[in-house]
Amino acid sequence: MRTSACGLPELRDERRAVVVAAFVAVGLAAQVETSEFRYTRALVAPPGVPVTFEPDGAMYGHASEGFSDFRVVDADDAQVPWRTEPLPAAVPPRAVALVARGEFDGVVSVVLDRGATTEVIDRVELEVPDREFVGEVEILGSSTGIEGSYAALSTTPIYAVRGAVAARSTTALFPSTDYRYRLVRARGVSGIDGATVSRDPLQPRLDVVDAASSVRRRPRATVVTLDLGFPNVPVDAVEVRSSTDTFVRRAVVEGSNDGTTFAPLGGAEVARYRGVDLDRIRVDGRQRYVRVTIVNGDDAPLSSLRVRALARDRRLVLAEGFAPPYRLLYGAPGLAAPAYDFARLPAGAIGLDRARDADLGRETLNEDFEPPADTRTFFERNPNVVNGLLVLAAIVAAVGGFLALRRRA
Repeated sequence: MRTSACGLPELRDERRAVVVAAFVAVGLAAQVETSEFRYTRALVAPPGVPVTFEPDGAMYGHASEGFSDFRVVDADDAQVPWRTEPLPAAVPPRAVALVARGEFDGVVSVVLDRGATTEVIDRVELEVPDREFVGEVEILGSSTGIEGSYAALSTTPIYAVRGAVAARSTTALFPSTDYRYRLVRARGVSGIDGATVSRDPLQPRLDVVDAASSVRRRPRATVVTLDLGFPNVPVDAVEVRSSTDTFVRRAVVEGSNDGTTFAPLGGAEVARYRGVDLDRIRVDGRQRYVRVTIVNGDDAPLSSLRVRALARDRRLVLAEGFAPPYRLLYGAPGLAAPAYDFARLPAGAIGLDRARDADLGRETLNEDFEPPADTRTFFERNPNVVNGLLVLAAIVAAVGGFLALRRRA
């Protein structure tokens, strides 16, 4: 095949146009003007695979909302496409067979058989015949069901109580796995009549958000303020814990980014009695400060009070085929969000099953940063001058009016 003067194979016009367009697209994708970004940090990652990482408070605080100004370049300065990690597929509740039962020393045991399936699940809902009970359930998993092959997965409180705060919970959560068999050991119940398993990505595990805490005592209330360190940090729930044995208190949650003006985020009753802990309040916040007011009424304040902010995982995924280490860039307000094919691919096409975790380096100021030119007019840049001129004009008008009245008099 003959080649052209530029080294490209000689092709028909339409094919040549496609090849040239591809080269132009690659060139454009590789260009990131690093001087636009105020902040940078390194991301150490293994080569040859997609990588994931969890943004920290500094990224939420210094990047634009939705990370529209976030860019990644690799060791060769090529732009790396990224996207938010897609939610895992949901598995609707499905009844499973109970293939073995037993009871010994107050512990009810059953073995659940899911059959030949590779679906990943993260919870089991138990059918408990008792109307009121307080206990716990231990979940173990095995691929074979052979005695001695079970791995411990989780231990979860279960209860059904009535009273001022009626509540029932028989759902046990555990890490997402595809084990065929589940061994369930329950204490505090008379039996287990059945079970369903499922996976709900909209109710994921919540992790603690790092925060500094301060407590103030008010008449009939206790106020706890959490400082998450940076504005716009996501919070999905607030946890209220205490060593007080029995209580039912109203809690109100508010949020603020400046520490002065607070907006309501949610509220609920928190309670503990007869072994039951109702300690979480669901919220939807993106603030630096989270303020929780616990209404004590005429009761003493809760003892050993501990309030924590909780949030779900919000990982970002970087496309494979690039050369680590990566350089993260952000802090360019007004920059339009990137548009990548990678972000539009279905979840099964991005290699998430092969993704590896990356190590996020500390944030630093970008040495290449150049502040954008100020395109405002003189008066926009100096509003005090405008105000001064308006005041002066008002004074001149007043003096002129006064002198005119004197002449008439």
